[in-house]
Amino acid sequence: MRGALRRTLLGAVVVLAAAIAVPFLLPLSNFIPGLERIASAKLDQPVFIDDLHLHLVPTPRLVASGIRIGRRADVTIGELEIVPNLSSLVSGPPSVRLIRATRVELQQSVLRPGRRLPDGQRGEPIAVERVLLQDVMLHHPTLKPPRFDADVKLGDGLRLVQALLESRDGNMRLRVRPGGAFTFTAKNWTLPVGAPLLFEMVALQGSMKGEELDLPSVEGQIYGGKVVGSLRASWGKQWAVSGNASLAGVDLVPVQQALGKPAKLSGRLNARAEFTTQPDGLLLDGPFEVQGGAYQGVDLAKVGELTGQAAADDATPFEELTGKVEIRGRQVRLNELCVRSPKMVAGGTVEISPEQALSGKLDVSVAKTGGFFGVPVSLGGTTSEPSVTASKGYVIGAVIGTVLLPGLGTTFGAAAGSQLGRSGTSCR
Repeated sequence: MRGALRRTLLGAVVVLAAAIAVPFLLPLSNFIPGLERIASAKLDQPVFIDDLHLHLVPTPRLVASGIRIGRRADVTIGELEIVPNLSSLVSGPPSVRLIRATRVELQQSVLRPGRRLPDGQRGEPIAVERVLLQDVMLHHPTLKPPRFDADVKLGDGLRLVQALLESRDGNMRLRVRPGGAFTFTAKNWTLPVGAPLLFEMVALQGSMKGEELDLPSVEGQIYGGKVVGSLRASWGKQWAVSGNASLAGVDLVPVQQALGKPAKLSGRLNARAEFTTQPDGLLLDGPFEVQGGAYQGVDLAKVGELTGQAAADDATPFEELTGKVEIRGRQVRLNELCVRSPKMVAGGTVEISPEQALSGKLDVSVAKTGGFFGVPVSLGGTTSEPSVTASKGYVIGAVIGTVLLPGLGTTFGAAAGSQLGRSGTSCR
């Protein structure tokens, strides 16, 4: 009995070893050309496979490696594993329990607008329950997404049941549900397109159907402040974006640094804005307020000094700066501008050209005048090197007052002359 049992166990081990070894001995490479033709026809793109194996443990599965899709290798896959449903091999139509792809590289061409998708009518689709993508990287000159994993669960007719996309560092998660509804959360996340602004946290809820994206809820923490808003976008014949946003307590210095601009304006920004896009660019309107900051490059408290020269360290500190912003394409206008500080109050209008040139007028009441008159000044220069100049009327009045009555006459002459160049704005 013991001898028979020993021979039986030994025979079982030999059979198992042979079962494991045989798949690696089978010349599966002979099947590669046929599989390449079938895959190319299904995807309507050339497909190339370097190697192919059949594994029997833990369950039967086909493993391919070195896969390239597209004439320029638009998609490459380090290893592709296909695990069939064993019951479907016995009866019923064939189905796949799992498709797992690792080391996936996607080139920007896969996102090219107008790219024709594979024809889904070429034969009956094979049922797939789950697709698992591991270590996926999208290469794009402007989009900079992190490496991520994706877990997609499918139902009948390849209907989406749920999809979960998560960055490999754990900072980003996207969950998609049937009908295009999705939630997106991220931390320490930089906008992948447009201005490279860094969000400490962002949470989005929305849906995407066809060529439309709807985000009714947008919440985030950015540069020490908060942002809340909504957005709707479509990209049919042309891009169209509209929405609204509210900012509270956003530190302006790191915002300017992220945009690659000198940090001329400091303080905490509160703002509300409605925005939309037109063929000629962005349209945005809304009130804003900056608290406890300063504007570097100009000291408005010195505008009453006829002989004063701008210094490199000149600045206008303020307790409050308010106004309404109006953006039309690349043209920016600040209306109802009001700057308040213990030393002065200034109000007026400022325009910023697409070339960042400054223009506009301000009425400045400085402390040394006792509030008796305002000094009208004209703005010039650029946002990086601003300049202010007292109006001609103010200068002429001051000169006449000095000639007629030195000292006190200068003040009265300037006060009278200032009325010739006032902008007609007020700051209450």
